[in-house]
Amino acid sequence: MDAASPAQARAMAAESAVVRRYVHRYGPVAWAHAAPTGVPGARTWHYWWHAHLLHVLRDAQEHRPDPRRGRLLRAIHRGVTLRTLGRWTTPFYDDVAWMTLALQRYDLHDRRIDRLTRRLGDAVDPAVGALPWAVGSALYNAPANGPAAIALAWSARRGSAVDLDAWVAATLDDPATGLVRDGVEHGTVRSELWTYNQGVAIGSALALAEGAPDADAREAHEARAISLVRAVERWCEADGGLFPAAGGGDGGLFSGILARYLAEAAEWFARDVANHEHREVSRAAHHLVHRNAEALWNGRRDGLFSADPRRPARAEGDDLDLSVQLGAWITLEADVQVSGLTS
Repeated sequence: MDAASPAQARAMAAESAVVRRYVHRYGPVAWAHAAPTGVPGARTWHYWWHAHLLHVLRDAQEHRPDPRRGRLLRAIHRGVTLRTLGRWTTPFYDDVAWMTLALQRYDLHDRRIDRLTRRLGDAVDPAVGALPWAVGSALYNAPANGPAAIALAWSARRGSAVDLDAWVAATLDDPATGLVRDGVEHGTVRSELWTYNQGVAIGSALALAEGAPDADAREAHEARAISLVRAVERWCEADGGLFPAAGGGDGGLFSGILARYLAEAAEWFARDVANHEHREVSRAAHHLVHRNAEALWNGRRDGLFSADPRRPARAEGDDLDLSVQLGAWITLEADVQVSGLTS
């Protein structure tokens, strides 16, 4: 991977801006504030935003190894330990799943991973066949079951991952668009379409394909990933490939999550150079990632990225949220990931 490529330079600039503006050190620990100093609620600490901060820092470390980043990762890791009183968990299963993925990316030997995957697996409601959004919740949604399926696929609970992935496909796939709807509550499907739900569905299909027990199972999981990439491509076609924006707050991360798993799809399907369909899907995923990275970069102002790639960044409102800047950074790291692929 060319450390001097334009994609690397852009990702490095995004990383530098996030660390400078949001990450604060307190002796041997560090954590990020939700917004720059002076913004109401700036010092709020978000568990799942930190999961993505850990995850994207590990992406950056793989793309541009640096011992200083390694030290920062360890400091943020200690910060999460301190802020959660050593538990590394919350009552929200979607958040636990995201943190599990971050830890799996950070260090597969971390003892917390077994504890978190066990918590996810044990929380599956046998009457539904899926995870609730949170303890005591009647909502069973893609943002909990998608990342949980990915995390469990990389654990000793692969069977649960297969079941969760199948539940999402059977319950939440929209027959009209091929996209994944948000969730089901009291028997009613919540029909909202969010970018990150498409991303984790692609991610779970690829994670299951990776460890598939035979060729038929692998091809079935690959077919699902292909279908989802094509559905996202159609969804974004009218807007030139740009992802639908979801504003600030938690929504600031949604498009970055989709970009991360589209980059995985681009890499996965590029491997099979003899398969025309796979090459085409790889190119489609690659184009979507690069198109959104380019739009975010072109709209950058004073080190800030926009919550909506259709407009320039503004030093106010949603664009000041850590989540928005993290989402853009994740997208730019995804662009690094696909930059070496042949179009």
